[in-house]
Amino acid sequence: MNPKTSEKRRAAFLAALRATGNHSIAAERARVSRRWVCWRKANDPAFARACEAALRQAQGRLRTDPHPSLSRKRERGKSCKPPAGWGAQDGEELVVTLGPDGRRKIVRARLGQWTPRIEARFCTALAACANVAHALRAVGITPASAYRHRARWPDFAARWDAAVAAGREHVERDLVTGAIALLDPEVEPPEGLGPMSVAQAITVARITRRRGVLE
Repeated sequence: MNPKTSEKRRAAFLAALRATGNHSIAAERARVSRRWVCWRKANDPAFARACEAALRQAQGRLRTDPHPSLSRKRERGKSCKPPAGWGAQDGEELVVTLGPDGRRKIVRARLGQWTPRIEARFCTALAACANVAHALRAVGITPASAYRHRARWPDFAARWDAAVAAGREHVERDLVTGAIALLDPEVEPPEGLGPMSVAQAITVARITRRRGVLE
């Protein structure tokens, strides 16, 4: 490896490390091996210091938590969505994670892990039905995982609440339309809404409003 190539790769690796906080992902993006990174850090003190500085910068870039004073156990991040340009690598989805030490980094999404794509699918399903249990079944995620994710990422929690509110309006509007259709044959009942009485429609609306967030 000639000096020019080495410096270009060094710069590319450090730029990726500043963006991701992850040595492996940064090495892949810069097209260098982890072995090269380890060798360079061991033999070049300036490079080792630059890596530490890059990791600190990554924490600043990925730290969108509006409450930076929270303890590590309670520490939260705004969103698991990576910054622009880091949504995927080699065809695999990337996400921001919080490690046990409270440090943030970009990693490959594991099977069954929350990702921006799954968050979007969940919120879409929730906005259609206002039922958390149903929306979770639609994306194949457990309630325990959902509530942990909600507690960790305030941005997702806000979109969850907005989806529930939208879903309630959607369900209640359909129920009212369905009840009116019972009395006025010119009104078409909402698609997929079976026959029910006005009293049944009111009962379902109350159940939906009371239990939408908890189920």
